[in-house]
This record gives sequence, C-alpha cells and structure tokens, in this order.
Amino acid sequence: MAVSTCSLHGLLLPIGVCDLAHELSPRHVHGRVDLAGLRSRIVHYGATGGVVGVLGRRSGGSPFCISPIKAVPIPDDVGAQLMINAVTALTVIRTAHDSLPPDALTNVVTLLTAAGSAVGRLIGAMLTERGVKVIRLVRSEAGAAKLAGVLPGSPVFATETAGWKDRVRAAAEGAKVHVAIDSVGGRLLGDLAELLAERTGTVINFGSLGGEMSDIRLFPPRSLTLKGVVLGSWMLQPPEQRKADIALALRLASESPTLFEIAERYPPSRIPDAVAHVGRAGRAGVILIDFSRD
Repeated sequence: MAVSTCSLHGLLLPIGVCDLAHELSPRHVHGRVDLAGLRSRIVHYGATGGVVGVLGRRSGGSPFCISPIKAVPIPDDVGAQLMINAVTALTVIRTAHDSLPPDALTNVVTLLTAAGSAVGRLIGAMLTERGVKVIRLVRSEAGAAKLAGVLPGSPVFATETAGWKDRVRAAAEGAKVHVAIDSVGGRLLGDLAELLAERTGTVINFGSLGGEMSDIRLFPPRSLTLKGVVLGSWMLQPPEQRKADIALALRLASESPTLFEIAERYPPSRIPDAVAHVGRAGRAGVILIDFSRD
C-alpha cells in the first residue's frame, strides 16, 4: 500500500490523505475515534498508489499539506518517518547555512540540541558528512552514552550535568560558534545564547520539546538572532534539488539504519497510549501507529 508520513506533535504514522489530520490530532484522540472508518479510508486512498502527500504541522499547531511527491519503495519502519524527518533536517540545515557570516563558511562548528531525537540524528549525520563539527547536546548522561554508542564520532554532552557549557567551549577548540540548531527551547535557549558568537550568533529553532517559555533575555544585548523554520519552504526548492534530497534520504536509510530507531508500535485502538508515549521522558525513537494491527 502506498502511504506517506503523518507527523502529529512527534507522533508518526502512515497515512494517505491530509484531511485525516484533524481526526487524529491529540486534542481529539482522547474522545471517540471512528477507527474502522479511518482504516477503510486509509486503505482506499493508499490503494490508489502512485502519488501521495507529506503531512506536517505549522508552528501554531494547525495541519498543513505539502504538495504531493512521488512515492518511493522503502521499508515500512523507515518509510513512516523518512521523508518528513529528512525534509525537516534539510530545511533546517539550509537555514543554518544561510545564517553563517560570509567569512565563516569553513571550519564550521555547530551546536545541536535534542541530538538523540529522530530528526536530531539525521541533522547530525548530514552536517558531519558535509564537514561540519557538530557538538551534540542531549538532556541526560544516559542519553549521551547511548547516542555516543549508537552514533560515535562527534562529541555529545548532557545538559543536566554541571559544567556542560565549559565542556562545549573546550570541544569547540577556540572556534567561534555562529549557529545553534535547537528543537528544545525553554531555558536551554538562554544557555545556547551564552555559547554563541556575539553579534553573529543565530539559533535555528524548529520545536519546543522542553515545554517551557523560551528564555531570550540574552539575545538583544548580545545582538543574537532567533530564526524559525517553515517546513513548507522545501516545496519552493527547484525540482532537481528536491529529487536530490529524496535520493540523499534514501541513501541514509540504506547505509545508516540506526538513524531511524523505532521506540514502539501501537495499533489504532491504542492511539491515546501512543500520544502519551510521545511525551514520555527518556523516549528513544519514534512512535508508530500500525494500521495492520488491531
């Protein structure tokens, strides 16, 4: 069945049409959901094959649809997260590159928060492949040890550990850090501001996993910039670039399966449990709704 990826606040599931987003949004799953109807519609739309869409969410929470792209044959576990995560990662990376000062395009050092998340792993791998020194940040020492074991190479530090900012500065080896890529927000945003180069530092933010009000008090006095990322801008890329992006995503899926870890699969009857699992502390990998299970 040809389906694409639906991302609802970190929840990933195969889905065929964008108009199902409202029915599967977190504010509705705790009520009555016509699962039989949803399954039949997914099968109906998926069975048409050929062309599918990729569904994401705007920063405000309302669903939006990216214009259809051709479906590609890939394993279910990878396919349920590949395109939406790869497109997100590439959009973030391009925004980060465009934010570098013209005289700082070589020997780049970048900070990456939530580096152990699905998108974080992809961003780290893509940047490292391009020659960027990535300093990866995760919340806990356990998470740091796991990430370093699964994807060794770039330094990784736990932000819950005292002195982590000094360790980041040491890892930068005197290089100025002009860009930080963040999907946590909250107090961590203020910590990142301390580590960025004054006047030229930029934080590229594409999420708020921390669930707190973001601390931007250091941004004005240090002349720092905070940029958001609009996923739909990927469709403004030339067709040749989008084709190359898809090819890159497929290559990474083939060569680095550890980038696409699955935390748990849930049947449609347990959608509320799946949504709850998304916010569980220490979660590693994405949560899938498996419509082949009852």
